[in-house]
Order: sequence, then structure tokens, then C-alpha cells
Amino acid sequence: MDLTKEILYQKYMIENQTVSEIALEFGISKTKIKGLLRRNGYRKSELKLSNNLYDDKEWLYEQYITLNKGYTVIANELGVSYTTILTRILYFGWKVKGHNDIDKASPRLGKKHTQTALEKIKKSRIKHRVNVTCYFCSRVFERVNSSYMRSEKLFCNYQCYKEYLKENRVETEDITDSAEYKEWRKKVYMRDGYRCKMPKCHSDSRDIAAHHIYPKKRFPEKCFDLQNGITLCRKCHEKTFGKEEQFIDALVRVVQRMND
Repeated sequence: MDLTKEILYQKYMIENQTVSEIALEFGISKTKIKGLLRRNGYRKSELKLSNNLYDDKEWLYEQYITLNKGYTVIANELGVSYTTILTRILYFGWKVKGHNDIDKASPRLGKKHTQTALEKIKKSRIKHRVNVTCYFCSRVFERVNSSYMRSEKLFCNYQCYKEYLKENRVETEDITDSAEYKEWRKKVYMRDGYRCKMPKCHSDSRDIAAHHIYPKKRFPEKCFDLQNGITLCRKCHEKTFGKEEQFIDALVRVVQRMND
């Protein structure tokens, strides 16, 4: 059952249920319930009106109904929050008008800026710009000061940035990025049925890793040897970190039994 305005009124105003009870019944957060109550103007206690101008019902009626101003426009004119005006409108029982039903403020309607105004706008836009030198081609160009302060390496365009990356590319020594390693890993997984082969581990987890029985840094010649690989779950693989040599004999025997 959806929580309509009528049902919300019945639950909150007639049956006198609390916000927590309604939220629990419909599986909705209390914050959302409070927002619906506020937008529909449902409140159990009377709104305490003061001597402020927006609490004058006749004045607010003239502004909102007669002059057809939006509640945000009225709020901006008085320097108060728009929810303050909206709460009064709902409290007085007036319909909240849609975006197309109100005066959103006075539009310019095609009026042009004066030359003086244009100069002020231009100065405000360039005030916070600085001249910087492209890190790659040394061309001088303008950049917003906040962007200049964020980075020591600035480039005049994306092409310069790409060329800089090409010339300063750092080749990784990590073999796990190579196609040969990925092919080796795939063969290890397929042989082991994509399951951990650590003795006494019965995990069915698919979070696995291809482990080098003989560490690849010390035995680079065995790096892509299928017999030097075994599938371990993430937990067992982390257990071998820094202690690889302690597991060599046990894991070698596992691989040998699979080959027999």
C-alpha cells in the first residue's frame, strides 16, 4: 500500500500515530515522513505566529495570491528561508502553486547589459586568472588561479598531456601486467578447477589467486612453469606472504598428486 496524502492525513491527524509508527508501518525513513508532513501542511499543534511581516495573513495573501509571487521570491525579498514562507502558506490553507503558476522574479526579457556592466563582468571573470607555462611545450597560457594552485604540472591542452605521458612512461617490472602471466594464471585456475588447493582448506570461495610455489623473484626461470603454480583462496594466499618457503614442500606434493 502506497502512502498517499489521504492515508498520511488519516494516520497522523485522525488516528494520532507518531512519525516513527508510520515510518515503521510503510518501511519509509522518518526524515521522509517529516518531509511529506511539512509539504502537505499537516501539523498537530498550531503554528506560533509573531509580529513578523510574513506572519501577517493579509499581507502574505496579497503577495502570494494577488501579486502571484512565488514563495522563494517572497523569502528572498524578506531575507528569510523559503521554508519559513512555505510553512505559513500551508498553515493558512493555500494551495502550493507549481513552477509554471508563479512569478519566478522579474526576467530580463532580452534586455542588454550596458557597456559598463559588460566591462565589470569581464573584469570579474579574469580577475582570478594567472599566466602559467605549459609543463611540456613551455607555451604560456591563462589558467584559473584555483587550478594553478592545485597542481605543479599544468598543460596547455590534452594533446600536450598525452605526449608528456608517452615520453615519460615508466615501464613496470611487475610481470602480473603481462599477457604471458595472465595466460599462465588461466591455465593454473583451469587445472585446479578454480578452487583453493591448500591442504586442509575446504573453501569454495571464488576469490582466488594464482600462487607461485617457488617465489618468482628468487626463481625467475620457474615464473611461467605450470608446475610452479597453484590456486589458493585469498585467505590462504595472504597466509603465505613473507613465508613462501615454508609452504614449498607441502604445495609441491599437492601438485604432484594432481599430476599422478
